[in-house]
Amino acid sequence: MVDSIHFARWLSAANGLDANFKILPSGPHRKVHPQIRSIIQSNPGRYSLGFASSVLSLPIWLLDRELDTRIRSLVIARALRSNHFDIIHFHEMQSGGYPLLRVDPQLLSKAQIFYTPYGSDIYWFQNFPWHLSRIKKLLQLVDGIFPECERDGALAIKYGFEGSMSVRMPASGRFEIGHIEPTPIKNRTKIVVKGYGGTWGKAVDVLKSLERVQDQLLDYEIHVTSVTRDVAREINRLKKTSKLRITSHPKFSLTPQQMQALMNEARFHIAVSVSDGLPASLIEAMLLGAVPIQSDTACLPDSLLKIAPQSFIGSDEWAGIGQLVLELDKDLAELQNLSNRFSNWARGEVLSPESFRMIISDAYGLT
Repeated sequence: MVDSIHFARWLSAANGLDANFKILPSGPHRKVHPQIRSIIQSNPGRYSLGFASSVLSLPIWLLDRELDTRIRSLVIARALRSNHFDIIHFHEMQSGGYPLLRVDPQLLSKAQIFYTPYGSDIYWFQNFPWHLSRIKKLLQLVDGIFPECERDGALAIKYGFEGSMSVRMPASGRFEIGHIEPTPIKNRTKIVVKGYGGTWGKAVDVLKSLERVQDQLLDYEIHVTSVTRDVAREINRLKKTSKLRITSHPKFSLTPQQMQALMNEARFHIAVSVSDGLPASLIEAMLLGAVPIQSDTACLPDSLLKIAPQSFIGSDEWAGIGQLVLELDKDLAELQNLSNRFSNWARGEVLSPESFRMIISDAYGLT
């Protein structure tokens, strides 16, 4: 997933470990995230990017859909035969992990295998027998997991994992927010909606719910981020037929700095999906003072759920998101208190670069 900001952040945070990294892309995207490219170029002896699996990632991915990961398995096996690796660390299970099941166990036995869950890796795919069979087999190979929440750790154990469970951390490792002073709730005039549609995202449901209370939201700007095509169609409809003031931001159209500025002006951050990990956007929103309304299908730490259970909603409550916004908006003093509690929780979760590297270093056995 070399186009992923999450892996880019993880790799950036890991920069400084006493280890050399060979990166083998797992997805179809040939575009390497600028942050990853910069790290590789600045540390040519320490970081390398697999040529075939990066330049030919799209045709390899397309062929592997028919050949059941055989090509990526061969790429991994070739890398393991040509060099000695102490660690194999896969980020995301389906594209990143499944190919390991076709690699000669003798080759795999020479290294420790670590796994960082992404989004719906186990939680969603456990519902499909073909995937569940592979999940169980792969977890038996894994020596260590870095879970995002208690849910994923418990599911891994349920399906046969017997290795070491590391401390809970986001898939991206850590966040760089800097010293931004959160804007007071009373001065915030925006609502940010995560604009994912497709298989998992339910931004259309959110927008329809806001439409039902549009007359009470006239003072708000609605900003929809990372907009997918189906959500864009709904936004176009609403611009023509509703009173909502909507601004659409296509995926990758905002820089990290622009996204942080937007979150710091948002009173609410709303994200709904049928399955998710611990969303980076949720952490950023809370760090910057936006009050979250998040589907409870995300990988949510128990300590976060305790702050305000009403903010984490089941699918039977999605239609009432607009009403929930109005209810929370009635008492700005209490809403400010809620914002502070979420922000304090998120700040307590942010790992320093040194702490992150120490956790990874201990797990890898580098210390």
